Amino acid sequence: MDGIVITLSTNLFRTFIIRKFMSVYFQIDIENKKKEKGVYCLFFLFTSIVYLIFHFPPANIMTNLLLIYLITQIYEGKQKKKILVTFLIYGINMICDIIAVYSCNDYMIGKNQNEMTVYITVFLIAVCEFFIEKFLVKNRKADFIPPYLSILIAIPIISIVLLLIMIMNNLNHRILLVSVGTGILFMNLLIFYLYDVLLSAYVKLEENAIFERQLASYSNQLNVMMQSEEKLMALRHDMKHHLNELSIMANQNEDSEVMHYIQNIYTYFSNPNEYISSGNKEIDSLVNYMLNKAERILERVDYKINVPKELDINSFDLNIIVGNLLENAIDAAKDSEEKWIEVSLSYEQGILFIRIRNSFDNVVQRRGNTYLTTKKKTVGHGIGLQNVKKVVDNYKGEMQILDSDNIFDVKIILYTLLLK
Repeated sequence: MDGIVITLSTNLFRTFIIRKFMSVYFQIDIENKKKEKGVYCLFFLFTSIVYLIFHFPPANIMTNLLLIYLITQIYEGKQKKKILVTFLIYGINMICDIIAVYSCNDYMIGKNQNEMTVYITVFLIAVCEFFIEKFLVKNRKADFIPPYLSILIAIPIISIVLLLIMIMNNLNHRILLVSVGTGILFMNLLIFYLYDVLLSAYVKLEENAIFERQLASYSNQLNVMMQSEEKLMALRHDMKHHLNELSIMANQNEDSEVMHYIQNIYTYFSNPNEYISSGNKEIDSLVNYMLNKAERILERVDYKINVPKELDINSFDLNIIVGNLLENAIDAAKDSEEKWIEVSLSYEQGILFIRIRNSFDNVVQRRGNTYLTTKKKTVGHGIGLQNVKKVVDNYKGEMQILDSDNIFDVKIILYTLLLK
């Protein structure tokens, strides 16, 4: 009876620690709280029953892995990330158990454990969780998939298999088992750190790309403004001559000539590099820069921009959405046969509508619902749409992507408010 009480109490604490592990990488929606509690209760009951009935390591391992993976399914995130988290969490659990058991006695399969080892196990797991949460993981809940993730997943899997082989062969060498277990524990803790470092590097690359694009767009907009200013100064200098000429034409009732002369002034004053002038400097600079780039390499560029001067949307977020979408659309269109792009931005009653369509060569790579880059240089690419989706979600917006008949179509709705 005492053994059952110890098993249930320590397994309950272990379930709580696993919940803490999950909170490091995932975020639960408020409406899914009941589902979350139900899944953790299921985990606690099944793992307790299997352990008490079978006392067989492979059965315990399979049950724990399947149920931990089931827990990850209630959270938002990529499947590869969920697989990595599953094996890392159980790997830490298993290694701590082996270190605790073999530190106290020579354990054989089927033999009863020292009751103290169960408490040592959950204590070690709790220490590992605290260490990981406080010192190893900085990019919490980031959902990007960095390169070489499969290699990271393979390491905890190999660790579990290696330890299982050693246990099943009743390797009766306490010092060796504890030493190997400690080394593998350190290696798995290092995986948490490496995963976080990869995420940081990947996010930094994307941020650098955004800043570079923002800098280039502001530089382009400055050139546009300087060109317009130069023409305005020239027009002011010759204004009295132009007005005198218009006065003579008007006195002679030469209406068509007056209109033609005014049209010439308008043509002179217009800037071919200025596609929009909404007064919103973020949108104007970014769109003018990207459309200027598109005009140089595409055969058809259509645009319709109708936005107010001020929007309650962060300029950095706007750059992520519009910049990434336009850059991806232009890159895809230039490699297609038709080489065209259509851009539409409009604002109405607190809602910003964004739609970007482009031709493409019908080559699309995706993993599940995630579109992957088709660029030869993949470093720094491939998370643009993931970033866009993340920002859209932050604004409680909607995003729809369609690809058919050599047309890539992205529609976004952002619920934002006009600044007063």
